[in-house]
Amino acid sequence: NFGETSLAEIRELMGIHGLSIGQNLNQKAHSEPVYSPQDLSPAEQAVLNRPVSDLNLSVRSRKCMTRLGLTSIGQLISRTPDELLAAKNFGVTSLNEIRQKLTEMGVKLRND
Repeated sequence: NFGETSLAEIRELMGIHGLSIGQNLNQKAHSEPVYSPQDLSPAEQAVLNRPVSDLNLSVRSRKCMTRLGLTSIGQLISRTPDELLAAKNFGVTSLNEIRQKLTEMGVKLRND
């Protein structure tokens, strides 16, 4: 018996991996960052290599980062707000919290 709940679970799991239902196979599942390491100063590289735990996020946001497999600031900012919102238990409040913490560090999410 396949219903709305099953479809929502599938969409969530696909969203975690940057995929969506009906996605063209030729599309990139997850865009690479538009910068290359040699373009960044040592200070910028240090920020991107910092662990997500340095953001001191709420328990809910921290668990979402773990569920998404995001361990560094660089990995986090390579995601779009929509990709994060597709994760289970990740809502607008968590998104706003992350945006605020990233702004304090001088970085932001992709397409934000």
